[in-house]
Amino acid sequence: MSLTLKSKCYRSAYSIARNYCEKSIYQRHEEGPKERTVHGKPYPEWRRPWLQRDGEFRSKLSVFVEKNPNPDILSIMSKIPQLNMKVIKNWWKEMKELQDIENQKFLPTRVATLGSNLAALHFFTFRQAAVKLKDSKEWVSGDASNLKLPNHFVDGNFVEAIDCTNFLYGGIRYEGIQNMKNLNFLKWLCLKNNKFVDVWCLDRIAGQNGKSLEYLDISGCNLCVGGVFALTRMPALKFLVITDPGVNVTLQAAISMLEQEKPNLLIKAIDMSPDLDKEIE
Repeated sequence: MSLTLKSKCYRSAYSIARNYCEKSIYQRHEEGPKERTVHGKPYPEWRRPWLQRDGEFRSKLSVFVEKNPNPDILSIMSKIPQLNMKVIKNWWKEMKELQDIENQKFLPTRVATLGSNLAALHFFTFRQAAVKLKDSKEWVSGDASNLKLPNHFVDGNFVEAIDCTNFLYGGIRYEGIQNMKNLNFLKWLCLKNNKFVDVWCLDRIAGQNGKSLEYLDISGCNLCVGGVFALTRMPALKFLVITDPGVNVTLQAAISMLEQEKPNLLIKAIDMSPDLDKEIE
């Protein structure tokens, strides 16, 4: 038997034994709560939850609740009398959005294992984005299972460009932007048609990568006046691609102020509807 097969058998046996040995909620309830102490002294009565205080009413249904009820479960239970297909679809949509947000969150353990650059390489390529490393002409993209990326820190891998055009599930979110933290060699970033990119995302990018970023494509994103002001905090920015503001006078004025603030910045506005490009001179 190979070592890999043995390790899998040991892990499965350990997990089964652990689940089997764990006490159920009913057993823990029958045994009663253990006396809690702080620095060897009894826990103050006034700091206990009101359900655990002497003299308070305790329902038998509390056996099924270890701590506090999940608000999502309470919300869907309150809608049972009016439950229909539309409510179920909206609830499922909300759950998918929460899952996507959770999946894009910054993981300190991943950075501790791989370093900031390789951690970003894993994060973006596993979500169908393309990444180019410094001193390399090829883009890293494709099927994440076949990329064979390093699973430990390797010096000399610096992320220089990121293309999020094909980012999964509508694009990168505010939580995912934090995965570009400490990418000191990042010069090129494309967020084209990422519908979740807004003023908060641009503000985070300006704070994290404004000192190195030279090219930024935010065409098709939610650009507003606050987002334009966030772009003024990127001292290294040389080329900017945005969606044509059209008749939005307020946004046009903000872009004009950006041109005055950064006279060496080249701004290209794309008319998304007729697929025509034009530059703001």
